Amino acid sequence: MQLTATQIAQFERDGFVTAPGLFTPDEVTLMRRSLAEIKRSDRPEVVRERTNAAVRLVYGAHRYDDVWRRVCRHPRWLGPAQQLLGSGVYIHQLRINPKAAFDGQGWWWHQDFATWHFEDGLPTDRALMIGLFLDEMHACNGPLMVIPGSHRLGHIEQTQRDHDATGYTVMDLPKDLIARLVRDGGAVQALTGPPGTVLFMHCNLVHGSVGNITPDERTIAYINCASVENRTTSTKRAEWFCNRDHSAIVPLADDCLAEIAEQAA
Repeated sequence: MQLTATQIAQFERDGFVTAPGLFTPDEVTLMRRSLAEIKRSDRPEVVRERTNAAVRLVYGAHRYDDVWRRVCRHPRWLGPAQQLLGSGVYIHQLRINPKAAFDGQGWWWHQDFATWHFEDGLPTDRALMIGLFLDEMHACNGPLMVIPGSHRLGHIEQTQRDHDATGYTVMDLPKDLIARLVRDGGAVQALTGPPGTVLFMHCNLVHGSVGNITPDERTIAYINCASVENRTTSTKRAEWFCNRDHSAIVPLADDCLAEIAEQAA
């Protein structure tokens, strides 16, 4: 998989580009089954919502689950990531956001690089969020919302730290800044698409989401990767937040997920 010149131009202009159907229904089903087992566990990497028992985040599944280990070395997202960053890449963080039906809460406007820079000492924004849709993301179930072109502002330092007990910090952006970005032409856009869609997103793109009060699940797996020339410098967070291995990912075969399904049959 390689991005076209048109797709690369859209990424540079808007800060994101999507590839619908990059993973097959069978591959997505395999990922969802694996995630369902992980969500039932009491691992410290499984974080619940602040006000209910629904799972809000799952960290570092590639460290203990073979399905996610393979997803994180899959050539279909890795090739485009290498194109966009102009180098080999490493996994900075695998973070799965299962926004539960009825109970999944939202996220205030922020840039992910701000957290990575503050918490993990990531020096520059040569990093991507690779969002893999595991459910149908539609206009009503709390889809990811972005402000196109906002990545061109670079790292916005005017933030308020929203730190929770799990060790995750969201660097919230102020309301007046969001209003100005929208007023200046960056109309909010909801990113929707079928399961198997992959989102390639600049780590400085301003984004957020509202809560999910529908009966439909809305899960995105974020493979957050960085250039091998852009290594984290802090180890204050647990390794499931911030990987210590900065070596370039070596891709597996394109059918690496089908191999697991065949072994289980």
